[in-house]
Amino acid sequence: MTNVNIPSSPDSNTELAFPFPSLGGEDLQAYNTLVSTLYRCLHDNSGFQPFFDAFKHHFKALQGGILGLSSNPQRMIYGWTFGYPEGFEEWYINSDLPERDEALTRYRQLPPRQFDSFLRGDTSRTILDILGPESRAWAEQVGMGDSAGMLVTQENGDSVVFMANRHKEFGPYTDNELLQMNLLAPHIENAVALHLKLYKTRSDNENLATALNHVKKPLIVFNALGNVAQANDAAHALMENSRSMSINDSGRLQSTDRQMTRKLQDAITTCIVLSHKGILSPQTVFTSRGQEPIAVCLTPLIADSAENNGVLAELFSFDPSLEPDQERLQTLFHCTPTEAAVAALLAQGLSASDVAERKQISIHTARQHIKSLLAKNGYRKQTELVSMLVRALA
Repeated sequence: MTNVNIPSSPDSNTELAFPFPSLGGEDLQAYNTLVSTLYRCLHDNSGFQPFFDAFKHHFKALQGGILGLSSNPQRMIYGWTFGYPEGFEEWYINSDLPERDEALTRYRQLPPRQFDSFLRGDTSRTILDILGPESRAWAEQVGMGDSAGMLVTQENGDSVVFMANRHKEFGPYTDNELLQMNLLAPHIENAVALHLKLYKTRSDNENLATALNHVKKPLIVFNALGNVAQANDAAHALMENSRSMSINDSGRLQSTDRQMTRKLQDAITTCIVLSHKGILSPQTVFTSRGQEPIAVCLTPLIADSAENNGVLAELFSFDPSLEPDQERLQTLFHCTPTEAAVAALLAQGLSASDVAERKQISIHTARQHIKSLLAKNGYRKQTELVSMLVRALA
């Protein structure tokens, strides 16, 4: 079998060079299968999941994915993932960990199309010897043995990274496995570029705009990259009047408050990840507690084709001088007057601790009222309850 030669990239880092053994037999067959599976992902409705399944099986990967990252700060803005426990992505996106994630930082600093791993085949040490305390705690918890990744693309400060963690049971990634990954690298780059292009071109934005303007309440639709696909006239009017929110030149929803912009982006990204998993769990962000607070209710949109997934945002403004209609809440949410009072505060963006302080009750009592509201109305998460409360009172 003929050896496969890889031409060196003009910007290759010699410190990252690996010995390139021959690729043949079962390895070559597996490589061809991975390539064909990767490009088939562009034609079906499963996103990158078939490729992830094949990659996970061949390389004995534990978890990973293709992640879109912003810079300054480093945040996850969209992505396709595999192998993580339920709820992990949502927790991760809304935490500060992406800013300090050593693997993401390492991979986005690589030359494009160049895989690297933490251990580089060294069996004399473990990844725990390399990671800092925070990353080490997570790696130890899941039994991580090694991690490999590559920079797929980088543009205007944003990056796309592919990463794959591995369980310690299978040892570090070998030179031969890194060879195969590097052979895959340009195909991963091509497939991701084509996939992102599909996201941007397959949605009929003109028809979408016409449809949205038939609805008089403020609505914004985001594509699967977290960019605004369309905002109807009512949404533009609300943002202009409030002057607290706008759509920037990059097509992203932003607030005049930097921290609030981050919360909005994290919630949108959470919904995008949930849409890829077929989960319709909503998120609600309250952009202001000033003179004219605005609640942004976000719902994942799941289409027949994964590239058409997205997020629907409903914008609700509130007059803080008006008391919430607690009788309406009791009727709609089958709750007691005390629970309705708690529900009214939740609909204004208050947390359980805020409710406890406002009502002068213990945090335990506040949480019990919230649990009762969830149970009576069939909701699993507080975010689902808050979303419905906002819609009920708007």
